[in-house]
Amino acid sequence: MYRFFEDRKFEGNTNLKEETLHHLKNVIRINDGEEFQVVFEDGIFSFAYFDEKIKKIGRVEDSNESKVRLSLFFGVLKNNKSEDVLRHATEIGVCDFYPVLMDRTISDLSKKVDKKKERFQKIVESAAKQSKRDIIPIVHDIIKTDDILNFKGDIVLCYEDENKNQLGEITSNLGDNIGLVIGPEGGISDRELKVLKDAKKVGLGKRILRAETAAITASFYIIHAKECE
Repeated sequence: MYRFFEDRKFEGNTNLKEETLHHLKNVIRINDGEEFQVVFEDGIFSFAYFDEKIKKIGRVEDSNESKVRLSLFFGVLKNNKSEDVLRHATEIGVCDFYPVLMDRTISDLSKKVDKKKERFQKIVESAAKQSKRDIIPIVHDIIKTDDILNFKGDIVLCYEDENKNQLGEITSNLGDNIGLVIGPEGGISDRELKVLKDAKKVGLGKRILRAETAAITASFYIIHAKECE
């Protein structure tokens, strides 16, 4: 079943955004009587077309969101790799994204910050629709490593040279508000390790993962492990 988002309350108003109507009629070509869902600020409702008119079927009570609120702090990656992280981590269940300009970040976004953020948010919204999320995760403004310390929750730092503690060994000790930190292609600098000295530093196994692979894999593991508790 298809799912869409409206940035308003429902209040009995079935006039959906032109973008949504276009997608229903011209892209997926929804059939008469076929149901679809729309997420409003005051709930999720199911609808269907009958004789070219949208009619409400009922309220959707089940939630697809996790009890875990995972925020992903990821070093900005080159090319389209950041977009891959946003897309797949949204499908997995990440709630907030914080692109981070880290000491070893290669990609230069200084001249296109606003355009990049807008594109990032559109990618997240598209992935949220596809994966039937109840929310559209937020892509926050680009920050620096030191700003991660403002996060209120458990901070988990994935570090390729960590051999003592592995991610799977600490998830049961984490709360439901978690900040996951993944470095860029060049990894975490010594200075950043000192800045994040109070974070829970963990490894992701014996093999070295690409930054985008680490972000997606660690996000899935944390959310899945906490949901299975």
